[in-house]
Amino acid sequence: MAEYKYFGYLNHTILNGLSKREINMNFHTNKKLWIGAIVLLLITVLAISGVKASSHKDGVDQLLPNNKIDNVAVSHTIKVNGEGTIKVIPDIGYINFTVSKREKTATEAMESLSKTANKVLNALKDFGISKENIKTTGMNLSPEYEWDKEKGKNVIVGFRTVENFSVKTKLDNIGKIITLIVDNGIDRVNNIHFDSSKREELKKKAIKKAMKDAKEKAEVTLTGTGYKITGIKTISVESNPFLPVLNEGLNAIFNKLSPDTVPIESGSMVIKTSVNVVFTFDK
Repeated sequence: MAEYKYFGYLNHTILNGLSKREINMNFHTNKKLWIGAIVLLLITVLAISGVKASSHKDGVDQLLPNNKIDNVAVSHTIKVNGEGTIKVIPDIGYINFTVSKREKTATEAMESLSKTANKVLNALKDFGISKENIKTTGMNLSPEYEWDKEKGKNVIVGFRTVENFSVKTKLDNIGKIITLIVDNGIDRVNNIHFDSSKREELKKKAIKKAMKDAKEKAEVTLTGTGYKITGIKTISVESNPFLPVLNEGLNAIFNKLSPDTVPIESGSMVIKTSVNVVFTFDK
C-alpha cells in the first residue's frame, strides 16, 4: 500500500509539472500568433493602399494607381486644363447714361426728372429702339446740404434725384443715339459696352476648342507610355468673355465736338473659355 501511494504521489507530481509546462508553452505560442497576425494585417493595409504617382506639367495633373486592388481593375486618370479663345468684332453696344435733376423739394425734383426722362425715352422709341432694349439700371433721391453759419449746422437746401439708363443698339447707331439723348437733356454718358449678338454661339465654339486643347495635352502627356485615352470621367467649364468698354473722356469729347463727328471704334472682343477634364486611360 505504501509503495502504491508513493508511486501514485510521484505520478501525480510529474503530471502536474507537465501541465504547467504545457500551459506556459501555449501562452508563448498564442503570443507569437498574435504578433504574426498584426504584422500580416499591416502588410495587407499597405498592399491595398497601393502606390500612387502624381505630377503637374503644362496644365496636366496625373494620377497613376495600381492596376488592380484585390483583383479588381482600377481606372487610370489624368486631369487636364484646356483653353479656347475666339476674337470677334462687336456688332452691338450698350449706352449707359444718366438723367439728374436738383430742385428745392423732393416732389419738384421727381417731377422734373420724370419730365426729362420721358422726353428722352419717347425720342428713343421714335428712333426705333424697342421697349425691351431700354431699361432703368438705378435710381436715387437724396437731400443736399449746406453749412448754415448762424445755426451752426448743415441744413437741407434742396433735393437731387438721379436715374440711370441702359440702351441696347446696333453698333452703327451708337453715334446717332448719343446725339439724340444729349439733345433731349441727359446729363452724362457714363460708358459704352460693346458686345456680339452671336456671343452664345461663339462661346460654344470656344468650348469645343478648349476640349480639343485638353485632349491634345492629355495625349501628348501619355506619349511613349503605352497608354491611350479611353474616356472622360468629369468636365467643368468656365467662360470669361472680355467686353470692351469706352468710358474715359466721353463728356470731354461731347463738350468739344458734335456727337455726329465723334468716331466710335469698338475694337475687338475676346471670348475665352477654359475646361478642366479628367480623362481615363489604359493600355
